[in-house]
Amino acid sequence: MSNLSDDDSSEYRLYSSDSSEASSISSEHLEDSFFSASEEFFPYNYNDNVESVEPIATEQEAAAYAVKLAQEEEEEEILWSRFSGEDNVENWCKCSNCSLEFVAKYDECRCCMEIEQCKTRMEEAEIPEQCVTVHPGFADICLKRWVLRVAGIGFKTKKKKSYTVMFVQGDTAEHEFLRAVAYRQFVRMIWKYVGASTRIPLPCCVYNSIRRTYPTEAEDYHGYEEDD
Repeated sequence: MSNLSDDDSSEYRLYSSDSSEASSISSEHLEDSFFSASEEFFPYNYNDNVESVEPIATEQEAAAYAVKLAQEEEEEEILWSRFSGEDNVENWCKCSNCSLEFVAKYDECRCCMEIEQCKTRMEEAEIPEQCVTVHPGFADICLKRWVLRVAGIGFKTKKKKSYTVMFVQGDTAEHEFLRAVAYRQFVRMIWKYVGASTRIPLPCCVYNSIRRTYPTEAEDYHGYEEDD
């Protein structure tokens, strides 16, 4: 299992596209944000004596929000138990290609069989119930060096820096550059266009395949969803 380090820090900064991104719902501060559905919910600047233009949540909206937070908290606990090894990989991996060997953080501990869009793409390819890494387009789109080199021309960071320019200027090592582009290529292959602000972690099996193909010497990796 890999630990986070500064060795691969530029990889996060790379992962941003002007057209395709994937989305990660942060569950940080869940306990501070959680409230009872029975409590009255007001906007932060609510004042009994001042008419507010802020929308006030209904009881139903407040209850739905509370349920959502509870679900996110439960999911985070499940993923942490996988990341720590408490829940063995054999118990949650259904595609037979997940492992903790290249995992960098807890929310990478998802099997492709748990992601509806991955299953949909495999059904479209007429090979359902198989790992997404055996999709007929995966190797060509996400692992071929020269495909990634060309695809990198179209990707930019949040600060509008070109992936390719950063690589050519020596700001990014080749394998970091190739991994960054590979993650974005996978997002396009599976989700197509998801919006510039969306983020979600990729399946564990996909991280393993890409990182095994383009490893870092220190074997320390970062996921793609927290780029600058």
